[in-house]
Amino acid sequence: MGAVALGLNSPVLCAGRSQRPFRLGLFPHSYEPWLTWWRDDLGAHGWQQGIDYVYVSSNAGYGDAVTVDAARALIGQKVDILTTISTAHAVVLHRVTQTIPIVMYGSGYPVEAGVANTLAHPGKNVTGLTTYAGTGIWGKLLQLVRETSPKVERIAVAWGYVPPIFPQAEIEPAYRELRQGAAAMRVALHIQEIASPVQVGAALESITAFRPNALLVMAGPGFFDKRQDVMRFAISNQLPTAADWRWLPQDEIHPVITLGANQRALIRQGNDYVMRILEKGDRAGDLPIQQPSKFDLTINRRTAGAIGLELPRALVLRADEVIG
Repeated sequence: MGAVALGLNSPVLCAGRSQRPFRLGLFPHSYEPWLTWWRDDLGAHGWQQGIDYVYVSSNAGYGDAVTVDAARALIGQKVDILTTISTAHAVVLHRVTQTIPIVMYGSGYPVEAGVANTLAHPGKNVTGLTTYAGTGIWGKLLQLVRETSPKVERIAVAWGYVPPIFPQAEIEPAYRELRQGAAAMRVALHIQEIASPVQVGAALESITAFRPNALLVMAGPGFFDKRQDVMRFAISNQLPTAADWRWLPQDEIHPVITLGANQRALIRQGNDYVMRILEKGDRAGDLPIQQPSKFDLTINRRTAGAIGLELPRALVLRADEVIG
């Protein structure tokens, strides 16, 4: 579907209004503690909620369908800027407007997804951060889960970053890195795509047939709301697990290993762009898409203990945080 431009015609328009409070559109809506961190960081720069800015929620969660209708409904609330946490959401927003600035607090491969010309010179109305492009995170996750036990020789991947939510062209760089990493480590690899919650049962059957002894859990929108079902499967099958971002505090079971961009640092970097666009009039297309300033390695000993796994001391000592 072609994009429906709203506002003026320039594809790199900065904010259309100059009067406070600025209206910051959230697509999808955010979760705690992210909203508190967001508010705290803006407050540290003198921006007060209700005076300098207000949040405008899309009422769409990260695990909900990413639709043009939801994007149009949010944009229809006269937002000054749009914020998101994935390229899937940025792609849909960009289809609807090429004028309102879009800041990604996290993304995969925005060039391959078609929302930027290059990382250094995005050129459109989308900028922000990429948490995956050029970071080597997929190979690092394979290496980390391989280090949990000398028995790890077969690694399955529960992969939720899939079409139609994510463009196929964006997924290929990740798959290439995973396959190259597995080949270098001489481990067998099985990537199981999960495009929707109803596919989780069949996907776990396919993973079982592969007979893995470790599991990467990439809980994208495809099975975000069923990630605990996947973790219970991992516990029952005594599989060490690794994930690419820090899950929500309220999650019952967390992966043994998390290697992900520091979320508070992402918020600081993304907020800097939001303020530059709204206050200084910087154009989104002129602001380079950045990599995260910090990645965190988190070890969850509680989950490791639940599967009887004694983690190597050298791995634990490298962690930024050890839980349990």
